[in-house]
Amino acid sequence: MPPSFDPDPSAVCASAGAHALPLPGADVLLLPDCAVWWPERHTLLVADVHLGKAAVFRARGLPVPEATTGDTLARLTDLLHRHAARQLVLLGDFLHAREAHHPVVLQALQGWRAQHAGVAMTLVRGNHDSHAGDPPPWLGIDVVDEPLPLGPLAACHHPKTLPNATVLAGHWHPTVTLPGRGRDGLRLPCFHHAPGLLVLPAFGAFTGGHAAAAAHDVTRYAVGAGRVWALPRGA
Repeated sequence: MPPSFDPDPSAVCASAGAHALPLPGADVLLLPDCAVWWPERHTLLVADVHLGKAAVFRARGLPVPEATTGDTLARLTDLLHRHAARQLVLLGDFLHAREAHHPVVLQALQGWRAQHAGVAMTLVRGNHDSHAGDPPPWLGIDVVDEPLPLGPLAACHHPKTLPNATVLAGHWHPTVTLPGRGRDGLRLPCFHHAPGLLVLPAFGAFTGGHAAAAAHDVTRYAVGAGRVWALPRGA
């Protein structure tokens, strides 16, 4: 990593490499787990989990890694336990496609949900959810259309701006490439923060990414090596 992109220690939260980000009416933490923690509301927010994506690809004859659903759910479990979360908000694309309603995927989900029976969970429908269909009702996950009002925040899947609220969204799977020596580069997930909008990186273990464009009014927060740090604007 070039020296010009070193994290600024004064801006990095001491708690497990998270970055404190004050938003209008809400102070949140950008977590190196590609999630947002809102301490005041004991709420964890993640985007683009894409459960069952590997099962979907295998059903369509494509050789892809196995056990990605279990890995993703284990990471969610770790976050929920670590922060003693009372609420989990899923910012769309929870299931990848209709084939994700596979018995193996649903069995894993059932066991995972039972571990967190005391956590309120809400899914804000994304574009993949409209194709995959809602999770089974017995999972106890409320499903709503965007936006979901959360006081000074609004939970959406598609990035947009709304009056009187900061939108937290997904959909873009934002990444940033840090230049190295010669033609080398390191692509990392990132948070994309613009006025009135915070876009989260994809949480799923088997998802792609799209470059988050630099702009004078956008701050990109790179995620890597267990830390989150702000990159220079326009870089």
